[in-house]
Amino acid sequence: MFAAFAAAAIYFCPTSARAVNYAGNGNTGFGGTIGNGILTLTDDGTNISGHLTFGGGFNDTLVLYVDTGVAGGFTSTTNFSDQGDGTRKAISGVDGGNRSALAFTNGFTPKYALGISSGFGGLWQLASGGNNSLPFVTSLGYNNGNGNFSIPGTALGLTNGVARSLKIFGTYISQSAYRSTEAIAGNINGPFGQGWNQFFQTAWATYNFATPPPPTYPVKFSVDMASQIASGAFVPASDSVYCGGSFQTNPFAFGSFPLVRVGTSSIYTNTYADANPTNTIEQFKFQFISVANSTTNYDDDLNRQFTLKSGGQVVPLVYFNYAFPSPSATTNFVTFSVDMGPQVFLGNFDPSTMTVQALGTFTSPKWTAGFILTNNPNAANTNIYTGVVADGNYPGGFEQFKFVIATNGGDLRYENFQGGANRIFFTPTNSGVMPLAYFNGISSYGSTPITFQVDMTVPLASGLLNPGNGDTVSAAGTFQTNQWTPAVFTLDPLPGNPNIYKGTYIDRNQPSSGELFKFQINAGGVTPTWESSPDRTFLLGSTAFTNPLVYWSNLNPVDTTPSATTVTFSVNMTNAFDSFGFPFDPDNDIVMVDGDFQNPNWAVMSHATEPLISSIYSSYVLSRAGSSLIYTGTFTVSGGNALEVHYKYGIYHDTANLNTNIDNEAGFGLNHTRFIRGNGTYNFPVDTFGQTRTDLPGATEPSFGNLAIGQKSGGNFPISWLGRRGVRLQYSTNLANATWVDLNSTDTSSSTNWPATTAPRYFRLVKPQ
Repeated sequence: MFAAFAAAAIYFCPTSARAVNYAGNGNTGFGGTIGNGILTLTDDGTNISGHLTFGGGFNDTLVLYVDTGVAGGFTSTTNFSDQGDGTRKAISGVDGGNRSALAFTNGFTPKYALGISSGFGGLWQLASGGNNSLPFVTSLGYNNGNGNFSIPGTALGLTNGVARSLKIFGTYISQSAYRSTEAIAGNINGPFGQGWNQFFQTAWATYNFATPPPPTYPVKFSVDMASQIASGAFVPASDSVYCGGSFQTNPFAFGSFPLVRVGTSSIYTNTYADANPTNTIEQFKFQFISVANSTTNYDDDLNRQFTLKSGGQVVPLVYFNYAFPSPSATTNFVTFSVDMGPQVFLGNFDPSTMTVQALGTFTSPKWTAGFILTNNPNAANTNIYTGVVADGNYPGGFEQFKFVIATNGGDLRYENFQGGANRIFFTPTNSGVMPLAYFNGISSYGSTPITFQVDMTVPLASGLLNPGNGDTVSAAGTFQTNQWTPAVFTLDPLPGNPNIYKGTYIDRNQPSSGELFKFQINAGGVTPTWESSPDRTFLLGSTAFTNPLVYWSNLNPVDTTPSATTVTFSVNMTNAFDSFGFPFDPDNDIVMVDGDFQNPNWAVMSHATEPLISSIYSSYVLSRAGSSLIYTGTFTVSGGNALEVHYKYGIYHDTANLNTNIDNEAGFGLNHTRFIRGNGTYNFPVDTFGQTRTDLPGATEPSFGNLAIGQKSGGNFPISWLGRRGVRLQYSTNLANATWVDLNSTDTSSSTNWPATTAPRYFRLVKPQ
C-alpha cells in the first residue's frame, strides 16, 4: 500500500549549522521584552545570523556580551566609561553619575559586546576607559521590522570554517544605564532590584560556531483523514494537514512540516530529514486546520512514538486521532490478559460485583467504551481474565490502553483505573496476543507486621492534639491496602509514656517494596492534620519490622517552646532604606514584622502589596519607642513553636505617591534568625533594618555557644554563654579521660558562678539531639 506514496514531497532540514534557541530568564521588569523573548542563532561557517523574538515592546537596548575564549576578557563593567552614545552607555552601564555595574562570574570573561536597540545594532570590542574607548568593529545590519541581524565571524576574531565554542550572555538595559533584571542566554542577579545598582551575571550560554551539520535520516509520516472527511470536520479542498514532534529542528513546529494529499485519497504524507541521533525515541502528533470552522485540531491523546533508525524508515500509517471509520480499511484482533489474583487478595477486586475491562485508543470512540475481560471458571487459575477485541487501526500503529476495575453498571470515567503511565502496544497484523499483565503491576503480596511509633510531645504541648476531645493519631501511606487512607490505622498511647503513640499494621505489599508514610492527627469531622515534614520511608522486608521512634514533624521538644511565650522584637530604623532604595520616613511610614512565629505565619510578606493596613494586619505593626528610631512589638508565640525563629521587617510607605511591596527589607529567603532563649518571656536583642541585605551572617544568630570565663570577682569566676532550652553546661576535671558532669539549673540559662577555691575545671556546652 505504501508504493502509492512515492509522489510525496520530501522535507529537508537546512544544510547549515542547526539553529539554536535561547530563552529569556522569565523576568518582566521592563515588560518581559527580553525576559519572555527568544534569541535564535545560526551560522554558515562564515557569518553568524541572529533573530530576536520579543516578549513585549522593544524600547531599550539588548547588550549581548561575547566570550570567544581568547585571553584579554573582562570580569566586570566597572572600568567601562564610554558614554559617546546611548548604545555605548548601555554597554558600559554608566550615564553621568549613574552606574549599574555588572560583574561577570562562573568563568565568563567577554571581550566583545553586541549592542542592539530599536534603531541600530553594532559590535564593539570591550576596553577600559572614558569616551570613545570602546572600539567600534562593525554594524550588525539590524532590521527592526523582522528582528534579524548578522555578523561576520571574522569580526569576532573567528576563522571561517574553523569550529569555535563561544560563551554569550544578554542583559536588557536602558540607554540611561538603568538596568533591568531581564536577561537572555543566561541569567542575572540584582540583589537590590533593577535600577542603577550592582548586578551579577550568574549564568551564560554556549554557541558552537562552524559546527558541521549533523547527519540526517529520512522519516516518512502518513495519516488517514477518512473519519474527519466523513464527519465534515475536514474538507480536503480547503483544509491542511501537518505533523510535528521532537524529530523537528524546532520541535512541534507543525506549520513548518505540511503533509501532502496522495491523489484523491484520504491519506496525507511527507518525509522529514531527522537530524537526531539514531535510537532516539521520538514523539509526534498530527494536526489539521479547518478553514470553514476556523479551528486547529490535534491528536488529543498522548504523543505517538517511534524509534529513529539509520538508513531511513516509514512510520506506520495511522488514522487521525485514532478515529477509524466503519468499516475500517483493516481489522486486526488483539488478545488482552490480566492476572487479578493479587487484587482479589488485597480486597480491591470482587468478581461477584465488579468487572475488569480494557480500554484505550483501540476502541471506537477511544477511551470511552470499555472491553470486558472474562475468566475461565474451569481453568487452573481462575483469576486470569482475558478477551479478544477488534482493532480497526492500521497495523504497526502506536496504541495506548489501561485496565480498569469497574462496578457493574458504573460509569468508567469514575472507576478504579490502574495507576501509572498508559500501557502501550503496536497494532498487530491480523492478530496478536499481549503478554500477561498484573493490575497496577502487583504480581505478588506479603504479610509482614510493621510497627509505627511517634513522639507527640510537641503537638500535645501546643494543643494541636487533644486526646480529651477525642483526637486520635494515625499513620497512612503506601503500606496500606487502600493506600494513603487517613484515620483508619490508628495508633495508641503507651501506658507508661502517653506522649508516645504506637501501632502495628500487616503490610500486604511485595517484600523489597519501598514504602512511604506520614502520621496524622484526626479530630472528628475535621480534615486530618498531616505532618509538615517530607514523606517518611522504609524498605519492606519479609520479617516483622519496627520503624524507629520519631518526633511529630521531626520537632524535638527541646527545640520548641514548652508553653506560650511572650517575645519582644526590636529594630533600629536609623538611616534605614528599603530594598527598592526608598528611605524610611518616621513621620509617615509604618514598621511591621512577620515570620514563622506568627499565626498564620508570613501572612503580611506573602500578601504584601501596599496599601493594606487594616485591622487584619494591625497585630504585625511595631510601635516607636519615644522619639528614638527604635521600634518594638511584643507577640505571644504559642507552645510547640520552634525556638529558631525566622522573620523580616517591612516598611509600609504610607504615601499616595510611593507604593512598593511590604516585603522590602531584603530579597527572598534573606531573613533574621534568632532563638527564643527563655521560657515565659524573652526579649530579642535589637536588630538593624536591612542587615539581612548587607550582612546576612551578622543577622543570623547561632543556636548556642560563645562560652567565656571572666575575671575572678568575690571569690567566683563568672561563666557566661549563649544559652537556650536543651543546652546545658558541663564540667570535667581533665581532658585525657574526661568524665563530663552536668551543672544543675543551666538548661535555658546563660550564666553561672564557679567557686575560685576548687581544683581546675574544664567546661563545655552540650545539646543532645
